[in-house]
Amino acid sequence: MDDGLGWLIGIFILIIAVVAIVYIITLIAAVLAGVAAAGGSLWGGGSALINYGKSFKENMIDSNRATA
Repeated sequence: MDDGLGWLIGIFILIIAVVAIVYIITLIAAVLAGVAAAGGSLWGGGSALINYGKSFKENMIDSNRATA
């Protein structure tokens, strides 16, 4: 009776270990995805602001200076 119970406990511990490893890998992947999303947002937002500034300068300031 002990051999059957020991085998069952071993399988249970193995399943818990596999689930824990998958959980940790999923948490790491989620953190990395969040960091990548934040970095992409900052990069894209910064690029957009720079482009808006350049466009404003070209369309409003430089064109008005040429006609004045």
